[in-house]
Amino acid sequence: MDRKFVCTALTALFVLLAIFFLSLFIGSVSIDVSRLFTLDSVDNIVFFSLRLPRVLAAFLSGLAFSLSGLLIQRATGNGLSSPNIIGVNSGAGAFVLLFLSLFPNMFSLLPLVAFLGSLLAVSMVFLISSLTSRVSSSLSLILAGVAVNALFNAFISTIGSLDPDVMASYSSFSIGGFAGVYASMLKIPAIIIIISLLIAFALARRMDVIMLGDEIASSMGYRPARIRILLISVASLLAAAAVTFSGLLGFVGLVTPHIASFLTAGKSRRTLVLSALIGPSLVMLSDLAARTIISPSELPAGVFMALIGVPFFIFLLLRRDR
Repeated sequence: MDRKFVCTALTALFVLLAIFFLSLFIGSVSIDVSRLFTLDSVDNIVFFSLRLPRVLAAFLSGLAFSLSGLLIQRATGNGLSSPNIIGVNSGAGAFVLLFLSLFPNMFSLLPLVAFLGSLLAVSMVFLISSLTSRVSSSLSLILAGVAVNALFNAFISTIGSLDPDVMASYSSFSIGGFAGVYASMLKIPAIIIIISLLIAFALARRMDVIMLGDEIASSMGYRPARIRILLISVASLLAAAAVTFSGLLGFVGLVTPHIASFLTAGKSRRTLVLSALIGPSLVMLSDLAARTIISPSELPAGVFMALIGVPFFIFLLLRRDR
């Protein structure tokens, strides 16, 4: 195995573990390790009921969104694609809010509902993009994503007008964050994310093949259209599972795959490994900053991800223009 990749992966793993443990013990409430396992102590309650579920949620969402972004970019051949840009997040969010408005107590079905919403949004984006013949595919996809995002945001506003109660927490939901996340909210999404992770690694070879072009892929016995549909479906499932507890956290799926691809020369399996390490680190670091910078108050983690993602997105646009 390439020694350079191994060193890079081990470094990324070390950074991930360091941020993970820092996130567990740093916050508005200091944790006394000596009292951590004393039942009914404040440290025990804060750590196991609040801090640990929150850090795990940040880890899982970073993992899900980063892999989702990578799969979408490989499926579309467009480095500017990500779950929030092509409508995955807004579609999932709209369906989740509608479902909560109609069935406020059926939380176990939220991952399925979010998946259906994200899949519908992605289908609409590809349909609109395929109908445009005078615009380059990259720009067409982005413009179609903007249109679909606007449509679902209008739908969300309509839900808010009809059912103000369900929109009470939408401001934080739309930005993305982990305040109020509990362990019970993570069980089903965690299973979905882990299964999707395994499927993504199983598809690594096919991702490398479609990057060679449709003609070469077809000559090798693969069906590019079927591979793309499969990649988009897994990407939608990953993002939809994360949306149910993190909200519409943006830019993770845009930034992480580019960093990982740069460090691995674009090989899919290695890029998947680094994306799975870098994405959670970015999100946990954003959440750590969100709850410590103005402690004891806090900001949504999505604010800090936007501070990273927006300049990075502008940089990508400028580089592609050159």
